[in-house]
Amino acid sequence: MNTFFARTVLSALAAGFCLSAFAAAPPEGRLLASQCFQCHGTNGQSKSGIDSIAGKNASELYKDLLDMKAKTKSDVMYQQAKVYSDAELKAIANYLATLPVGSSD
Repeated sequence: MNTFFARTVLSALAAGFCLSAFAAAPPEGRLLASQCFQCHGTNGQSKSGIDSIAGKNASELYKDLLDMKAKTKSDVMYQQAKVYSDAELKAIANYLATLPVGSSD
């Protein structure tokens, strides 16, 4: 009887851990967009002369990223855009559009 109870409890705990792993997954595009934050500031809210990208229109961001991917400039932004697929760029743009505009302090 004790073995059955212990197995039941362990099974329930294991199922809970599995479900919590799915619940803790970051939003689509978040991990891809983390590269952007190195220059554009934490969560896309720049504290320097570089543009903030948080809360911008997703369609406009996506178009800008596709334009950068297609050009041959050697600027870091253009080089970064080239390594992503179009679907990944869309996920990045969609994620950035969900971020709040304002101070990250």
